[in-house]
Amino acid sequence: MAYIPDSHRKYNLLPYCSEHGGEVFSYPSQLLDIVNKYTSDNECLIPYGYDSYEEYYRKVREIADRFITQPYIYDLFTEYLNQVMAMNIKEDWSVLRYIGPDTNQTEGLTNGKNYYWPASKAAPHYEGVIDDEEFTSYIYPTNEEYWEILEDPTGMAHNTIFGKDRYISPDVHAYIIEQLQNATIV
Repeated sequence: MAYIPDSHRKYNLLPYCSEHGGEVFSYPSQLLDIVNKYTSDNECLIPYGYDSYEEYYRKVREIADRFITQPYIYDLFTEYLNQVMAMNIKEDWSVLRYIGPDTNQTEGLTNGKNYYWPASKAAPHYEGVIDDEEFTSYIYPTNEEYWEILEDPTGMAHNTIFGKDRYISPDVHAYIIEQLQNATIV
């Protein structure tokens, strides 16, 4: 079951994970790509399908320990694990209520539902929204008429919504989604 801090329980966050189990993760994708080069095909470290942070951290440590005699590789795994642990302190995550229109997409947003915006104290920048599928974060429009900030311990949500250099408009979001849908996977 997903960990939800006591102070966040009143927001009905992560209802799917709360009912069916599983944890949600924020992670440094570029560093993950690097460490995954040292794993076998059947042990990819994409943090999906784990019931807890501890279970995932244990898996990363087990793989890292195989490289204890190769300091460069071992240090990569250690850095990755440290970053994941820092990024997944939910007490640091912002909690927002979506007040925009329902998006009616597979990875969509529902009007009136509360969502996590992952953030860490070390790097409080917008990286997305934990969506209805609830296994990773997705980029959504951040215009102020779509969101009500409920908790914002790092100030990331406020800076994202009201800081024009970080703002993602619905038009920019639609363009990004269109480009992704039209992309050819090689």
